[in-house]
Amino acid sequence: MTLAEHFPASAKAFPNLLPWQSPFDWIIQGQFLAEAVFELQMKLQESDNQLDAFCEALRADVEAETIVQTDPSAAAMIDGFRFVTSQVQIYRTMTSGRLGTCYHWLLWSISREHVFDRTENHAEYRLPPYASATRAMNGLALEVAVDWVWAAYIVAHKFGGLDGHCSDFLEASLWIARRAGSGNGVQALTAIAVYSAAKKLGSTQAQVDALLECLDHPEVPAADKAKIQIAMSTNVGYYTDTHPAEWARRTLCDLRQELKSHEPLQLLAVTLQNQEAWLSARAEILSEIQSLTEVYRLSYSRHLARIALDSRILLVHPIIAALCKFGSTDDLMAVLHAWYAEPDAVCADGDILFICPNHGDGVAYVWPDGRYFASGSVADSLENALVANSNALNEYFRGPQGDRQVTVDDRLKSTPAFEFAAEIWKAMDDHYKLSEVTSRLPQGWVPRSVVVMPAHRDPLQAMILDRVGWVAPLETSLGVADALRPIKTLSIWPGATQTTDAEVEVLAYVAGAAGWHVKVTSGTLDREAFRQFYEDAEADLLWVIGHGEQVSDDLSRTGIVMEDGDMASLADITSFDLPGEGRRLLVLNICSSATAQTFNGMARSGLAQELVSPRQQVIGHLWPIDYYAALAFGSSLAVGLMREPPPAALRAASLLMRDQVKLINVLTEISPDLQAIQRLSGQRAAEVTQNVLSWGCPVILT
Repeated sequence: MTLAEHFPASAKAFPNLLPWQSPFDWIIQGQFLAEAVFELQMKLQESDNQLDAFCEALRADVEAETIVQTDPSAAAMIDGFRFVTSQVQIYRTMTSGRLGTCYHWLLWSISREHVFDRTENHAEYRLPPYASATRAMNGLALEVAVDWVWAAYIVAHKFGGLDGHCSDFLEASLWIARRAGSGNGVQALTAIAVYSAAKKLGSTQAQVDALLECLDHPEVPAADKAKIQIAMSTNVGYYTDTHPAEWARRTLCDLRQELKSHEPLQLLAVTLQNQEAWLSARAEILSEIQSLTEVYRLSYSRHLARIALDSRILLVHPIIAALCKFGSTDDLMAVLHAWYAEPDAVCADGDILFICPNHGDGVAYVWPDGRYFASGSVADSLENALVANSNALNEYFRGPQGDRQVTVDDRLKSTPAFEFAAEIWKAMDDHYKLSEVTSRLPQGWVPRSVVVMPAHRDPLQAMILDRVGWVAPLETSLGVADALRPIKTLSIWPGATQTTDAEVEVLAYVAGAAGWHVKVTSGTLDREAFRQFYEDAEADLLWVIGHGEQVSDDLSRTGIVMEDGDMASLADITSFDLPGEGRRLLVLNICSSATAQTFNGMARSGLAQELVSPRQQVIGHLWPIDYYAALAFGSSLAVGLMREPPPAALRAASLLMRDQVKLINVLTEISPDLQAIQRLSGQRAAEVTQNVLSWGCPVILT
């Protein structure tokens, strides 16, 4: 058989990359092919799109080969090939912050049965060496295995989902890392130690003692010493006689020349034990953050830079935790602005309510002239809240207790399960304890925005409304916003849904009553039409009806679905011009428009979040929204915007949409003939709109 017959998808998609018509035998040539493909992948890194497409085709071919292969020796050679040719993608996706994709590459590389992108997998996983593979193939696999170990323990620590595998493969991973020796081997050993210390594994002390012994050896290179001491500045340091902060200071003093671009910041963060230390290091920390973020912005597109920065957000966690104790809201804004905001953006003021749901001293609330830590065991309450959130949204959100067994139907993934609404509301109430905070906040104060770090995909804005009484936008841009335009022109994108005509009708009547000029896009609703709609300089309020898609790690599959089935992707829309003076309002009344990836940081990587800027405020939905709820919300928001600015209008809409009788009365006053009245009058509509997973789904971002 030829190489093309073994790899039909790859040969068809990339006819010029390899000699596809050459004869091929797994036993004789498998190792040479693995080497050739590995080298080819290294070269293809210059073109991310081409490498991704090639690796996906290769993965499909390997899966097909695995199914039909009956020779145990050939099957083992395929195992080795799979492992070797996954390593470039593992490294790329991890270092670029695509941790969800990296997670699947890690597991697919060591399994014949793992299904890529499936939430639940029940497969067998094995690290090399492979019993029936040739010595040469196993040698090649073991040569790159140290890279797998390093990535696996970092992803396990930052992202999750690998606790069982890291436990099962601990001894094998330690053996692989020690076998690799200096450089990559030490790097892998420190990754294992950091993970083990965070998990408080029984073997941690022995690992730390071995690292200390290595550190004291006179022939150990300075670069390896720096890696070890950086590990000691984490929880690993608590297994020594020296505090992590002292390890950090020592490394900054003695080994700074050996540090990588992000490591000075990592170490400086650990030294912040009091306000004096912060004031002394503030300028240096902000400078280090700006230097690091510049590296990412020069290396990636705007969206991919955000994802990459999210993957490094643990670097600033100690800073945020410290500032919750003794810093100001201006300090918190300065740190987050330096990390997240566009280089030319001016930092917004500190008139915010800052919330840290994961703080070790309890949920932290910080406002301009005060702070409060909600009482109770934050680890237990956060775990319960994330379990409830997982159930309510048919998702898997990992909590502080680590991985847990879940059952998620991938066909319904992210779709709200209304029967769990009471559970998530109670779990959030037990965790956030907003009733304890309300009396401590300044009377009559409404902040400019609410900043949540790290953010979770929960209806927190709705709970603040319910418990405190006001709505403030969730902070996204961190920059000073332009003055909001008064609404003179409303422009509507009427994408096809079950209730589009009814919603457009309500909008038209409301606009007439408010004195707004109305434009409704007509003709072919394709990507070019959407560009013209989005770039309309006259529109002060853009209103999108239709269907949205959100795919983690993939901006080309996140966006707004067009009439022809094509998509105006996030990459497309962020390239469109945003004309006109002042700040306009964009309403994305579509599913998942404000769904964001959250890797222990702010909720920044999503469609609505990416479209927020000083010149555009955005309202969207945290998850897929039922069409009754979308119609009720759209109608209620339009009524609110007649009289009030966007945050207050969203508050009014949230209250109105869940009160069926009042909403129907309001719509009847507008016009008794509205289609929306009939659509929203039934029992099913009432059940949907009264559920917190409906009225808690919309959010306003700034």
